[in-house]
Amino acid sequence: MDGVTDGSYRECLTALFGGRSGISLCVSEFVRVTRQPVVERVFLRHCPELARGGKTRAGVPVFVQLLGGEPHWMARAAETAVALGAPGIDLNFGCPAKTVNSSDGGATLLKDPCRVEAVTRAVRAAVPAELPVTVKIRVGWEDPSPVVEIARAAEAGGASWLTIHGRTRRQLYKPPVDYEAIGRAQAAVSMAVVANGDLFGVPSLFEAAQRSGCTAFMIGRGAMGRPELFARARGTQRAALDPRPFEALLDVYADTLLASGANERNTLGRLKQWLRMAAMLRADMKLAFEQCKRLQTLDEARAKLREILLRDPSEPLELAG
Repeated sequence: MDGVTDGSYRECLTALFGGRSGISLCVSEFVRVTRQPVVERVFLRHCPELARGGKTRAGVPVFVQLLGGEPHWMARAAETAVALGAPGIDLNFGCPAKTVNSSDGGATLLKDPCRVEAVTRAVRAAVPAELPVTVKIRVGWEDPSPVVEIARAAEAGGASWLTIHGRTRRQLYKPPVDYEAIGRAQAAVSMAVVANGDLFGVPSLFEAAQRSGCTAFMIGRGAMGRPELFARARGTQRAALDPRPFEALLDVYADTLLASGANERNTLGRLKQWLRMAAMLRADMKLAFEQCKRLQTLDEARAKLREILLRDPSEPLELAG
C-alpha cells in the first residue's frame, strides 16, 4: 500500500513475536515507471531492504513492486531492481488511484488484457528465470466479467503467480468483495492465485478460502489493526495483540522511522495513518486516533498513545465523538 507499508513498517511487522510474525513475503510500495530509466536511489528509497539482500532483518523477502504501462521501460526497471538484489518483481495492475490511472498505470491496464500480457512478458524476459515475477490485479475496471481473461493474460505473459483484489477499480474500497470472481480466475489458470480484499481476521480468511478456492492470501489494511493476524492464521499465536504490546509496536515504528531519516512531521503523519486504519478494527485504536489526529507534535501523540493504551484495563473505554 503506497504511503503505508514502507520499509519501517515492514521491519516492525516482520520482527513481531521474535521474528515469528507469520509473514512469508512482503511487497514494497510501488516504484513508478515512466518513459525513462529509474535511478538506483529511487529503488533504495522504496525498498531499503535491497541494501541487505532484499530481506527484512527478520529474514522475510521483499519483492520490488513496479507500476507502469510501457513494456520496455518496465523491463529496464526490473533489470535494475534485480541487479540491486531484488528477490522478485511484483507488477501493479491494481492501483485504483485516479492520478495513477490517468498517467497510464495501475488498474487502467485492466481495460486491455493484452497490455497486461505484454508488460508481464517483457518483465519476465528481463528477469532471471529463478526469480519470481508476480502480478497484482483487481477483478476488473467497471465489472468483474473480464477477470478470467485478465488472469489468463497474466499467465500467458509468464507470471509466477497472481494476486487478485476482489473489487473492481470502480468500487475503490466499497463493499462487497467478490471472492467468487477470484475463484473463477483461480479455476481458469494453472498458476497459484492469491486472494486479497477485506481480510480482517481469521474468519474472513476462512470465508475467502471457501468462496474463492484459494489457499494463499495477501493481507493489507487488516494488518494495520491486527498485526498479529499472520501468526494467528498459522496457529503460532492465539490471541489478539493486547494494548500494551501494540503501544510498544507503535513506539518502535516511530523510532524506526526517525532512524531511517524521516523527520518528526512525517513520522507523526505516518503514525496517525496507522491509527486511522487500525481504528476500523479496534475500539482502543479508534479512541487513540480521535485523540491524536489533531495533535501537532510527535511527542504529544506518543504521550497520548501511552495514556490511552497503557491505562488501567479496569477503566471503561469511552469512545470520543
